[in-house]
Amino acid sequence: MTNNNPKAGSGTENAQKIACFPRVADYHVPVNMMIERCLGYKTITVPPTTKKTVELGSKYSPDTVCTPFKIILGNYIEALNKGANVLVAPAIGCRLGFYDVLHNEILKDLGYDFEFFNVFEYAATKSRIMRSLKEANPALTDEQFEAAFGLTVRAVIDMDILADTMRKNMGFEINKGEFEKYYKQYLSEIPHVKHTAEAEALGNKYKEIIKNIKINKPANPIRIGMVGDLYSVMDADANCHMEKWLAENHVEIIRPIDLTYLATSLFDIDKMVALSGGYVKYYIGGNANNTVALAYEMAQNKLDGIIHMKAATCSPEITAMTILQNISKDFNIPIIYFTFDTETGEAGVQTRLEAFLDMLNMKREKTGCN
Repeated sequence: MTNNNPKAGSGTENAQKIACFPRVADYHVPVNMMIERCLGYKTITVPPTTKKTVELGSKYSPDTVCTPFKIILGNYIEALNKGANVLVAPAIGCRLGFYDVLHNEILKDLGYDFEFFNVFEYAATKSRIMRSLKEANPALTDEQFEAAFGLTVRAVIDMDILADTMRKNMGFEINKGEFEKYYKQYLSEIPHVKHTAEAEALGNKYKEIIKNIKINKPANPIRIGMVGDLYSVMDADANCHMEKWLAENHVEIIRPIDLTYLATSLFDIDKMVALSGGYVKYYIGGNANNTVALAYEMAQNKLDGIIHMKAATCSPEITAMTILQNISKDFNIPIIYFTFDTETGEAGVQTRLEAFLDMLNMKREKTGCN
């Protein structure tokens, strides 16, 4: 690749280290907290993902890589152009967790001068995170790490609880936009807390606020579950803001996949096999076992329907789809499948969602379940 970037070549050797973490839902917020506290780096927030972001990432990516690879590469390019000189790689339990090497080579070929830092590695554990941080900052003490790690974990848990409550109820709020307003307020305040106890108090404050938002929710609303590859499920920009559309159409959204869930379940394959109801008996790649286990649980809980989503070329989820068809047939639960690539648009996604929701309502009317 040729160096066609006018901002490339700004050295990091004598410059202040400015780190960025790509957009994966809102998890850049707690990750930035940990980077700042453990390494003393300044952090910047990657600009929101736009069509330009996707075009940039696609332009310099191999055709065969998955869509998240391309979006994250676009995130990196935009962050570097904003002044970042340290890129922090996400660790996600699929091949994306290994893509930092290729991202690094592509960006170096483009002429950017930066450091690549994978604080999490492929399978993040507390000891691995601490080791990576201490390699970057040998002066980091165990006490400093424990304080920063505890604060970050508390932030992740609370933001996941708030977001889960929001997904289940924002479609029924009386004053439109209240859930999102207070969730964003929490995200804006949490980086400024000093210690875990303060973080816990802040989380409790916003849990109480969100719990008391006035809603007009029917006793038996349409409930739709969401499963699929981690990035497509968790990141609104990657799935064409599907949750927002569902909420606007008065759907209760059941989406267990968040960072808290992944930290406790992603790599526990035996657990996922045991929870799959016999539909899988071994590891089938990526987070496809989680997809099957969650879909089986949703079918048992008699949700109205399931949305399965995956990035283009995500082979483990292709395997999961064949199993989901059996779950759909055995439990008489409709499942709709979305594949997201760089050309997927919101209008097409919303048209299919509208037809799916109409079908679920007609199914209810036919069975007398309203």
